[in-house]
Amino acid sequence: MTAPSAPANAPEVAEPAASIDSRLLWAGLFFAVAVFSKFPGLDLLVSARYFDLDLGFFRAKDPLVLALYNWTPILGRALFLAMLLHALLAPWLARALASAGKPEAAQRCRGPWRHLSTVFVCAALLGPGLLIEGVLKNTVGRPRPVQTVPFGGPEPYHGPFSPGDTPGSHRSFVSSHAATGFALMALGLTCRPAARRRWLIIGLMAGSAIGAGRIMQGGHFLSDIVFAFYAVWLSCELVVWLDRQRLQRGQPPAPRQRRPHAPPLP
Repeated sequence: MTAPSAPANAPEVAEPAASIDSRLLWAGLFFAVAVFSKFPGLDLLVSARYFDLDLGFFRAKDPLVLALYNWTPILGRALFLAMLLHALLAPWLARALASAGKPEAAQRCRGPWRHLSTVFVCAALLGPGLLIEGVLKNTVGRPRPVQTVPFGGPEPYHGPFSPGDTPGSHRSFVSSHAATGFALMALGLTCRPAARRRWLIIGLMAGSAIGAGRIMQGGHFLSDIVFAFYAVWLSCELVVWLDRQRLQRGQPPAPRQRRPHAPPLP
């Protein structure tokens, strides 16, 4: 676990590099919306590279693709459970570390490390949990590639912004597997900008690799992966903003400076 550099009770100070990262990601979101709105068939072009009329999605049974598909939910739940347990049990763990003669580790355990665990749990519940599993996958109703006519299925193709009628059986938008990988970015939410950027890149790479496997299996379209990233990222941004508001409310108000009185006129 990477320990945040700043104290747990101090609000994170925004730096120009972090602002640039945020602006680039917002620009990427608007660009993605524009591209997939204008060219909804882009998803078909990408998925068709891994489809054969005789073999179907011929990469679906590759060992690495299957390993990513099978192990991603297990590892994601294990990480979430570990962070949840640490957030709940940090005071007792810190007490044990202090008793073992490790006061510095005990202070970090109950301070910045617990702060990180709590923020991670909140981001995971909001993004991959509520927004993706609770809302998007249960309301959009987009058929998966293997369910669509171009790839041998019975359903017509729907673009990412064309809702379907049966969300219960058509849950392509967005990818929860890819979102699990993208959620690694939340491990840097309470860190300084350099570490936060590092975890953002790690999450982006993990989610992209997992998402590529789901595309090869015919389980998701490219846009399902792209907007899974933004669903997780926006959830993380909201959690960080709320956390900053909480920290700022806990700070004592700055003392008001009294303006010097002008000397009386003779």
